[in-house]
Amino acid sequence: MTSSTLPRQPERDWTPVQDAADRREPADPGSLRARAGRLLRRLTGVDEELLSLIPEERPRYTLQGLVVVATSSMAGIAVFVALQRFTPTPWPLLVPAALFWAGLILVFDCWMLSTMHGVRKTGRLGGLVGRVLLALLVSVVIAEPLLLYVFRPSVEQQVKVERAQESDAFRSALERCNPESGVRSTDPECTEEYLLTVGGSTLTADQTALASTTAERDRVREHVATLQERLEEKQELARLECNGTSGEGLTGRAGAGVNCQRLRGEADAFAEDSRLSEHQENLLDLDEEVEALTSATGASTADFSAVRAALIDEKVAQRTAEEGEHGVIEEMEALGALAKDSFYVMAAVFLLRALLAAVDLFPVLTKLFGGTSKYDELYTAQVDLHRESHEQKVRVGRKKLQVWTDREIGELEVRQQADRNENEQRMRADKVQQSAHFEDEIDRQAAQYRQGRRAGADRG
Repeated sequence: MTSSTLPRQPERDWTPVQDAADRREPADPGSLRARAGRLLRRLTGVDEELLSLIPEERPRYTLQGLVVVATSSMAGIAVFVALQRFTPTPWPLLVPAALFWAGLILVFDCWMLSTMHGVRKTGRLGGLVGRVLLALLVSVVIAEPLLLYVFRPSVEQQVKVERAQESDAFRSALERCNPESGVRSTDPECTEEYLLTVGGSTLTADQTALASTTAERDRVREHVATLQERLEEKQELARLECNGTSGEGLTGRAGAGVNCQRLRGEADAFAEDSRLSEHQENLLDLDEEVEALTSATGASTADFSAVRAALIDEKVAQRTAEEGEHGVIEEMEALGALAKDSFYVMAAVFLLRALLAAVDLFPVLTKLFGGTSKYDELYTAQVDLHRESHEQKVRVGRKKLQVWTDREIGELEVRQQADRNENEQRMRADKVQQSAHFEDEIDRQAAQYRQGRRAGADRG
């Protein structure tokens, strides 16, 4: 049997890439696994038709799509945790918000990856750094709620401590600006926020009355003491005279003599004229009044202190109620305070925040650390081909435009030359016609002249 009689074998394309594609293509492209793989790869922005030339890259981009889904899911969980932590909304109503945020991050990561395909060139370094910084910013926002959730017990305790300190400071300011004496403070820091009004209190009036009465009593007591001292001096002088004691102004003779009687009379007259007894009785009355006012002031002070304490407690309770539940900003400040006070807490916060941020950056990191793939090379080649094709089309279009323009310009020039020739012919014809008309006019006038002369000769 000759070779011409052998049955002809069907031709086969021995292209290695095509053969590899045939070997790696799923047996059933419509299966759930194949559809799921295509969907995940679509999230990375790859072209399935271009990827079919290098099927070895399919697992890489499928896993990269899984990373995108995982990152967006973590973002949704972070928002769900934050909203559930800091809002009173029932959790079923928070699910749409969490799904929306997860979808937003999913779209962002898909866009980020779709812009990073191809062989990276030097000119694209700035754009790549910008994308990484943008992804880092988003990752920090996503990681913060999870970070607060991890340190929740310590953060809540720190918030309680800080609020207790603020409440104690507020109470101290109220007590300083509203002393128990009832006197209004002149401290410039005591603004209207810290000043209290105790209604129905008689403390100020009682204190004023007590101060006034005490001053009057002290004045009367000093006056009585002065009079008593002068009276005792006069009585002592009379006693010395009557006892016969020698000295200046004394006679030295004992007995109730004239001088003795005179000095005794002067002492009695001074006691009566100075109304010492009345002043002493007035002093006793003032002492009793001071004691009564002191008791009244003590009672008023006790009442004022009780009302003041109640108002301070009410003011502090009102401020505490206005604070309400602590929010995310307060918890972030508390976490910062914990990190500031402890190096270990600071290190733990930094490392955990970096870890969460790195997890959120996984879609970009997988692309950066994965290096340049065969798909990137094909993608760049295809983009370059499309660009060159477009440039060639633009060049052809420009050439066509130039040819058309030259043709139009040529036609316009021919038309312009024809118009110019036509104008010249018209001008020459007009000039010939004018010359003929001029010659006819000369002939006519010459004939008229000859006729005139002939007629004149006939008359002569």
